Amino acid sequence: MRLTRIQKSIVIVLLVGIVLSGFLTYRKTRGLLEGDFENELRIESGMISNAIDNKFMRPITVSETMSKDITLIKILSAETEEEAKNLEAAAAEYLNSIRDGFGYSMVFAVSDLSKAYYTYDGISRFIDVNSYEDYWYKYFLETRGNKNYVLDPDIDAVNNWELSVFVNTAVNDSNGNLIGSCGVAIDMSDLLSTIEHYERVYDVKINLINSEGLILVDTNAERIENDSIKIDNLEDYSDGECYYEITKDGDRTITYIKDLDWYLIVQNNKVLAKNVISLLLPSEIGMGISLVITIALMTLESKKKSEES
Repeated sequence: MRLTRIQKSIVIVLLVGIVLSGFLTYRKTRGLLEGDFENELRIESGMISNAIDNKFMRPITVSETMSKDITLIKILSAETEEEAKNLEAAAAEYLNSIRDGFGYSMVFAVSDLSKAYYTYDGISRFIDVNSYEDYWYKYFLETRGNKNYVLDPDIDAVNNWELSVFVNTAVNDSNGNLIGSCGVAIDMSDLLSTIEHYERVYDVKINLINSEGLILVDTNAERIENDSIKIDNLEDYSDGECYYEITKDGDRTITYIKDLDWYLIVQNNKVLAKNVISLLLPSEIGMGISLVITIALMTLESKKKSEES
């Protein structure tokens, strides 16, 4: 039995009301969730930034302390390979004491004069900045600018070819002239375990990139120094503030970590639209069921009146 004209009008009004109510509720709920997503991601990014910064604070401090040590300055002041070899035992003893005292997998020093590359085992080699193996030192000289140290993810050939983050720190003589570099290496696996923890707990994706957008730290090791994250005008984010933005891939934060001279990118894996729909779906289903029941009751009533007449 067909609905009467009045009943059809009521159904149309109810249907329009449900659609309009759903749309307005979606807009309102989305706006509220956007604020929640932003606040939540900002807080999470702050905690992640502090954890990563703290991870590097100690090795940076150790490296800077080494760079001012008179013993090391004297060792790196050797100008010839012969002089460097005469100081090999002293260098090994010094670097080994740092290694044993702080537990780093690699402690090193390089003389810019003799080109000797010292480790806790003595002279590993005499570096050649034009070779692929020693390009890191050339990169350090070219990129450090006014900075006292540069962080460089690289393969540690001395330590079983493990991927590490080297803290390369400048060593100057009493006149302020560069005579070499020194530092320690942090196992990348140790850093990644921290990042994996926060990715799992907060359901986010974490990356550390340099000023060119090159990925320096990623839980997917294949992306390290092989992939990039494109961010226009990245230098505009270099004031240390936590910037929140919504992209086509979702929402994320960008934070410059001054001590590392790296940018922390935290991408939210939680999709806003799915969260809104999951909240509204029960009420929308309820209203849809109510509409179906209303139409059914109207149809039965219309049929009953028709039979009575």
